[in-house]
Amino acid sequence: MKETLLKVNSYYEGLIQNFYAGAKGCFSAFMHFFYQYNQSVVFASQYSDSLKNLYEKELENCNILCELLLRMGGDNKFYSSSRKFLSGYNVDYVKNFDKIFLYDIELLEINVIEVKSMIAKIENKIIREKLKIVLDNKKESLKNLKENYFKNNLID
Repeated sequence: MKETLLKVNSYYEGLIQNFYAGAKGCFSAFMHFFYQYNQSVVFASQYSDSLKNLYEKELENCNILCELLLRMGGDNKFYSSSRKFLSGYNVDYVKNFDKIFLYDIELLEINVIEVKSMIAKIENKIIREKLKIVLDNKKESLKNLKENYFKNNLID
């Protein structure tokens, strides 16, 4: 089924573009988690499943945001609304898994706040519903990450 186009709104588009491809956006988080997953396959296989779930959820979030951008007449390019291009510089290349999990928890907590803020600013029902899916995904990832972190006694 073909999705209907949404009314063009440059403010909404800018918010979503930043969350899609900004320095701390979903695509940056995807690259971050994907890098960590690949590291874990070789150096810490006990964390591979958890990290794989993280990058898969982020890819789902990217798809949702990309769809919204395109339906509003925008583009799904890999840059923020201020045209700062996304790159590998946005990935945290920490290899200590104790620190990785702490960083990931912080990143997801910030993302949850950002999505809640976007939902509060956007009045369009369709966009809000899609962002609520992203919010639920972020919350689920955060919950799973914290459970894994504490289960594996990674805290002092």
